[in-house]
Amino acid sequence: MEPYIFGSRLDQDIIDLEQTAVHLQLALNFTAHVAYRKGIILFVSRNRQFSHLIEDTARACGEYAHTRYFKGGLLTNAPLLLGAGVRLPDLIIFLHTLNNVFEPHVAVRDAAKMNIPTVGVVDTNCNPCLITYPVPGNDDSPPSVQLFCTLFRTTINRAKEKRRQVEALYRLQGQEGARGRDPAHPSSPGTQAQPDVSRPV
Repeated sequence: MEPYIFGSRLDQDIIDLEQTAVHLQLALNFTAHVAYRKGIILFVSRNRQFSHLIEDTARACGEYAHTRYFKGGLLTNAPLLLGAGVRLPDLIIFLHTLNNVFEPHVAVRDAAKMNIPTVGVVDTNCNPCLITYPVPGNDDSPPSVQLFCTLFRTTINRAKEKRRQVEALYRLQGQEGARGRDPAHPSSPGTQAQPDVSRPV
């Protein structure tokens, strides 16, 4: 975490918020792309204090959350544990990259093995090496976690809404194109009918 630390004061490390803003924008942009393409997004955390908040966040944006004990090999051995037709998440968002005993969350390692993209809020006591999009930030204080949850929820919902708008536009264009190709459909107002040149006048 040394590249993301601005300095230290009273034996407390201070995170460089300018880097946090840049990395957060990249993480939110990638999250929006995954949500727009109807990808499966999984929120992961082992901090019991924020379990209810994270589960509500996932529910509010129509995604999934795992805030309980994470069994090792749940991602790497998914076909054996969950069945042959199981689909792994397309993105995992870690609100906390450490477990309850301040060790790296096992899902961080498993996601890296399975080439699953990850977004993670990394504090000064975390290792960001295996996180695809690390976001330097405080993962301990409730206001900080609530802010991250709000940003991810808003990003995912807006991306899905944009997808619905685009699909509705495509459907509308397809219906208009089908009516235009229909020979029984009368000419639109303001257009002149073309003469039939196949038969002599």
